[in-house]
Amino acid sequence: MHRPPKDAFSYIRRHGRATKAQTSALLTLKQRYRVNLEAVLATETPIGIEIGFGMGQHLCVWAQARPDWCLIGIELYEPGIGSLLAELEREQIANVSYSDLPAQLFLADIPNERLHEVRIFFPDPWPKKRHHKRRLIQPEFIDSLARVLPTGAEVWLATDWAEYGDWIAECFHNNPHFDLVANQYRGPGDDPASNASDGIELQRERTKFEQRGERLGHAIRDLIFARSDLSHTPSSSHG
Repeated sequence: MHRPPKDAFSYIRRHGRATKAQTSALLTLKQRYRVNLEAVLATETPIGIEIGFGMGQHLCVWAQARPDWCLIGIELYEPGIGSLLAELEREQIANVSYSDLPAQLFLADIPNERLHEVRIFFPDPWPKKRHHKRRLIQPEFIDSLARVLPTGAEVWLATDWAEYGDWIAECFHNNPHFDLVANQYRGPGDDPASNASDGIELQRERTKFEQRGERLGHAIRDLIFARSDLSHTPSSSHG
């Protein structure tokens, strides 16, 4: 199966310092919850993915709200993976698995139109201009998202970095395969539990990175893009 070469994108696998609980989960649960993508794709179950799930709080809440979906979390940060695994085991959440592949490689293994929703909350903004090439959101990456999503499926993103929010909006705007359906700003003093944008109510679990941004006085920006008409699907080896 064709994959992009590893040097086609830039990423850093951060290890960090794991707690005892996270280390124990990594040692005992990694294989149990690692995604068996072939088995998942063989079913007709709706599939959602969260790219960069952090410590896993939102992914677990999403899974409990969508018990009929198969959710896959993608994360490179080992303490975050350990945190997710511990929570899945503690709460006996059965519809979540994870991948520690870079998102670009993971998406390369997904057939056309097979995902139902993608969520990307608080990706690393790489604020220095010379590091912008390391940002996850790039024109080529958005083409990959367009390929794996059917008409109407959504990509939900959030950031607390204003310039990155503008970057995300511009990259999606320049792609003919997506339409903007929600563009929500929330200041540090606003209600975090419920936001409305263009008549759409946005509700999600606040992440550790979001709370840090709020403490720093950053506004939170949520953007939702829907896959537009599939008459123009980006080309792929999956065909």
